[in-house]
Amino acid sequence: MLERIFEREGYQVQCANDGLTALDLAQKLLPDLILLDIQMPGMNGFDVLRGLREKKITATIPTILITAKAREASDVAHGLNLGADDYLYKPFDPRELLARAESKMKARQLEEKLQRRTQELQALLRVGEELNQSLAVNDLLELVLYLSMDLLPGNLAAIYQFDENHGVIAQRAQTSQNGKTLTYDTEQAIHRFLKIRRSVLWPGEEPIFPEFKSGMVVPIEHGDKLLGMLVLATQDAGYDENHLRLFKGIGRQAALTLRNAQLHEIQANYAEHLQEMVVARTSELQSAQQMLIRSEKLASVGHLAASIAHEINNPLQPIRIHLEHMVEDLQNDDPIDRIAIENIQSSIERITRIVSQLLEFAGKRSTESDVQFLDLRRTLEGVTNLNRKLFEQSGITLTSNLDTLPPIYGNKDQLEQVFMNIILNAQAATQKGGKLEIRARVEGSFIVIQFKDTGCGIPADKINNIFDPFYSTKPNGTGLGLFVSYGIIQNHHGMIEVESKVNRGTTFVIRLPIDKQPDT
Repeated sequence: MLERIFEREGYQVQCANDGLTALDLAQKLLPDLILLDIQMPGMNGFDVLRGLREKKITATIPTILITAKAREASDVAHGLNLGADDYLYKPFDPRELLARAESKMKARQLEEKLQRRTQELQALLRVGEELNQSLAVNDLLELVLYLSMDLLPGNLAAIYQFDENHGVIAQRAQTSQNGKTLTYDTEQAIHRFLKIRRSVLWPGEEPIFPEFKSGMVVPIEHGDKLLGMLVLATQDAGYDENHLRLFKGIGRQAALTLRNAQLHEIQANYAEHLQEMVVARTSELQSAQQMLIRSEKLASVGHLAASIAHEINNPLQPIRIHLEHMVEDLQNDDPIDRIAIENIQSSIERITRIVSQLLEFAGKRSTESDVQFLDLRRTLEGVTNLNRKLFEQSGITLTSNLDTLPPIYGNKDQLEQVFMNIILNAQAATQKGGKLEIRARVEGSFIVIQFKDTGCGIPADKINNIFDPFYSTKPNGTGLGLFVSYGIIQNHHGMIEVESKVNRGTTFVIRLPIDKQPDT
């Protein structure tokens, strides 16, 4: 009856009349389902179930116990504990039996599929780990073949690496045929593959290697770029979709690692020539830098020469005019104008100041005898006290807040000149009732000196010009004070910065390094 029920639904059924025969058939046939009675001659159903579960090959076959007498709860528990998948009492409804049988077989299929996928993932994980241990292309080709033969059955494993025009630049092959020589046409196989450029499984499709009964070919691709092809072929049992799925995974891993290896080789080759490229490029840059420095020096000299000529021509003009008038007065026996002589003297004094400051900037550099350990706090106090009476007469408050400062190497006269110039500029720019505050402190490896006034300020469009030679915002200024000061601070490896807001005041900040000597 059971045989007729299942054959009517399209199943193949094999009957066994006793327990020993059942165990023997189960190991030979590996059925998708076993329907097992409990009362049988020679060996009961419980003993058969125990024997099925003890054998690895039959341990997972779904088994339904069908019984008419073993109805006690202890019997049911005993059968389930031995590994039965279900329990059905006689008499039963055939529809219920079919439903339970189909359910158990589907569950087993899903379990087998899950196990197979798990095994595939473990295999691909192993492939990825082993391939990522090598970055040499030749080593990778050999390793891909070894892993393919190790994870899948086959008599031939071959890999071909292509160039951009699909020409073969490298190939490797491994065979396993008990000492027999395998012959196959590689050129024709590659030609067939390049016509389709996709995975092929045969039999079922046109074979890429007709010399083998069954085989698989997968492309080794990275993006749209075809890097090569991977082949596995056998003269024995055919491959199925499960084999092809795992083989595709190996191909994808091979493509990724092969591309990484190619990029590594490119990088290694580039690194070999990088030093030569750097040396050549550095030489070019040094040459260009020297030309730029020369150009900048020439431009600076030209700009400075033009500025000097302009500044000296200005006071020379009234001297020339007054001298011409004085010559006319002498020719006419007229008295010489005293005011003209005073103007000439004033213009000559202006020229003398300009020349003196230029000579000081251009020719006076610190010598080793000029450089000494300086107490900047005492230097600042001296300059401040020297100007205190002038600020009192102008109605401007002069205050100082000076921390204890470490000694630094410096030229006392030059630094006093810088401080004096900034203080006098602040006095000239500040009206009665204003103030100038001088602060000094240590910040890291620098001494920071701040001069903050409440004067008229410097317009934003002019503040970038105040350190240029001959640029001055004072009517009678030479425009060399801040220019010379900037050079002195640079000579001491320091920095001088300025912030200003019109009608609110100006702040000069000088930073001098504690551990550096000025240039000599």
